[in-house]
Amino acid sequence: MISEYMSREQILGIVFLGFCLFAIAKARSRASEPPFWKDQPLVGIRKEWFPWKRAAIRSVLRIRDWVFEGYEKHSKANSFFVIPSIDRGPMMVVPPRQIRKVYGLPTSVLDVYNTANNTIQTKWTIWDEEVSENNFQMNLIRNQLTRNLDVLTPPIALELEEGLKREWGLSTTEWKYVDIWTSVMRIIGGAANSAFCGEPMCRNMEFLQCIQDHSMWLFLGSVLISSTPGPLRFITGYAIGWACYYQLRRVSKLCLPFVKERLDNTAMLKADPGYSWEPPKDGLQWIIEECYATGNPAQLKPERVLHRLVFINDISLHSTSYTTQNVILDLSRADPSCIAALREESARVLKEAGGKWTRQAVTKLTLIDSTIRESMRLAPFNSVGLPRTVIDPHGIMVENGKSSFNVPYGTTITIPVEPIHNDESIYPDAKTFKPFRFAQPDAAYDILDKLGAEPAQEEATKSGEQAKPKSSATVDDAFLGFGFGKHACPGRFFALNEIKVFVAIMVLHYDIQPLKKRPMMTPIIWLNMPLFNDLRVGVRRRTPVELL
Repeated sequence: MISEYMSREQILGIVFLGFCLFAIAKARSRASEPPFWKDQPLVGIRKEWFPWKRAAIRSVLRIRDWVFEGYEKHSKANSFFVIPSIDRGPMMVVPPRQIRKVYGLPTSVLDVYNTANNTIQTKWTIWDEEVSENNFQMNLIRNQLTRNLDVLTPPIALELEEGLKREWGLSTTEWKYVDIWTSVMRIIGGAANSAFCGEPMCRNMEFLQCIQDHSMWLFLGSVLISSTPGPLRFITGYAIGWACYYQLRRVSKLCLPFVKERLDNTAMLKADPGYSWEPPKDGLQWIIEECYATGNPAQLKPERVLHRLVFINDISLHSTSYTTQNVILDLSRADPSCIAALREESARVLKEAGGKWTRQAVTKLTLIDSTIRESMRLAPFNSVGLPRTVIDPHGIMVENGKSSFNVPYGTTITIPVEPIHNDESIYPDAKTFKPFRFAQPDAAYDILDKLGAEPAQEEATKSGEQAKPKSSATVDDAFLGFGFGKHACPGRFFALNEIKVFVAIMVLHYDIQPLKKRPMMTPIIWLNMPLFNDLRVGVRRRTPVELL
């Protein structure tokens, strides 16, 4: 039986051991790469025996370096380049100047959905195929959660306050040293589930731990499955699949009675409009309403409804926690005047809102918004990301320097996220954390201006348009923290709203002990992970702040 509680180090140890074993197996089993790849600019391939096979093994720890190298050599010259990857095979990296054009192609040409499902290996990690294939819960994230932030913001703020008290303590005299990743996951998990399913589950610590364990197994397990050679994939697929199922059963034991009660009350209300029960405005209720809207009774199975609720947690919990954790780490190294400015803004906005956090109040946190965006810029979740797969049988024609060529069917393309975020020609003094960079217009130069196309900012000035500061939820080809284009992260407005409230409450009620050195994330394949570093930070409750 799988241990009920495993630390992230233990889980990662299993995954890393799997990498070592399956990297060798995959390298041995991989056939020679087709001529197309050999004719492209390659980064990470050496002149040696079995170059692609050995590069696949090295990619576990070297992709980040390769992406930066290729960006300088090829991307800035508007050329594509190829890097090997143990989990995705050869990946063709799109130069910044062509992101808008290539990623603007229709999904009939460039696949998004199956590529995303393959990334988290839904075939193995999601037991109910209906949940992954007919995933209308994504519409809930895109529409209902965003539209109802007026209703959801106050309970989220309340859970964030309670979570900080629980995890960071109430002492105003002694520093408490907390593991930022672990504590933030618990705090964010409780706050998010106040919107996803409400009380009492959002305050049930065992439920929140089970949700975290399931998402950890799904996330890291899917990477291991993807890194396994095809003929052996059923081994890791079944192993990780059963681990995810076991974690789902743990969640089910705690939450299924709650889901059944909600379903029963909803059914009774629909049968009798006079039934004395008011449906909560939360994610679970909206999932149930979507199930009714399908007209298919099978969608109302309690286990399926629960699985959809768990899936929403899976895709949101880690990314939101990752961003929040990095904001804290960046602020621990920031100038004290930065914290003072954030504290002043938070106190002023909260007073104007009558002492309660509302959606309207959160939109006024412009300095906090800028701080979050700057932190996301410097510490993106991935070094290379937003994978797409060419599914047009004829491929796609793209520019390559001063010529053009055809990218064939089946090719995986991706974007050099981290190099773009660190490009000095786009972000002056790019390596420095400047929390209020994005609070000013023209914080970043347009990619097309700086990398050779017509100057967009100049044209805007001529036409009389005034540049405005950009919100962290704004996506463009110079800031890719939430993706790009019409397929950008659907939950970014909800996530950003939650993070902004977290930071505001944190600076008002807690001090963060300055760190001598900012802990960095560990690059593993294309991911930047909060592992193998000391992520403990000293925190201390502040004397209550008097609203200005």
